[in-house]
Amino acid sequence: MLKIQELSKKFGGVHAVEKFSFEIKPNHITGLIGPNGAGKTTAFNLITNFLPRDKGEVFYKEELIKKSSAYKLVKKGIARTFQQIRIFPELTVKENLLLAMSHDYDNWWNSFGNIDENLEEERIMELLKEVNLEKYLEEKAGNLSYGQSKLLEILRVVATNADLILLDEPAAGVNPTMLRIVEKLILGLKEKGKTLLVIEHNMPFLMGISDEIIVMESGKFLCQDLPEKVQKDPKVLEAYLGG
Repeated sequence: MLKIQELSKKFGGVHAVEKFSFEIKPNHITGLIGPNGAGKTTAFNLITNFLPRDKGEVFYKEELIKKSSAYKLVKKGIARTFQQIRIFPELTVKENLLLAMSHDYDNWWNSFGNIDENLEEERIMELLKEVNLEKYLEEKAGNLSYGQSKLLEILRVVATNADLILLDEPAAGVNPTMLRIVEKLILGLKEKGKTLLVIEHNMPFLMGISDEIIVMESGKFLCQDLPEKVQKDPKVLEAYLGG
């Protein structure tokens, strides 16, 4: 589903990502972990064209992804969330999801006029019911709690109908009740045939949902294996705990 070859990015003299290569299988949940500053979010930004790559290639379904505008990847079927939540706070929950359902990103504000809201509202309500947010349909997104905003951002990615979903710390800062909802949502996406790449520091959560784990250290690929094997890998333990 996704193949990364020799991905590299420098900031000044610092290699944030260096010759980073990996592959992920379709209809799998793959976790991406590493110590703070390992380059995980930078790798996400390079894969999704939010940052220009210095070197390296990205293949999605065997198609080379060129260095182009980030929004064009959504049309191809790749969507992502962010470490810092990026919803539109002055728009309603429904409007946030309507925008995601439109692929007229070149003229996004006018995309409201190109959507039959009655047809789409049924799907929006289905999405919101999955995470117990249906009563907030007409609420301004900025009035949601932190956890609810996290859920909305994930739902907005789901609403694009992307086949490959990249989640940057979906469990960060949410309470245990909300965490169970996030877990159910992610596992449900896999059941629907989606492929997910997930950055997360909550190890019990990530190990519990992932089919495979990729480990980064200092911008480089360290290993990729089953969760139970990664947890016992001496290289991984050293990267996190030191020699």
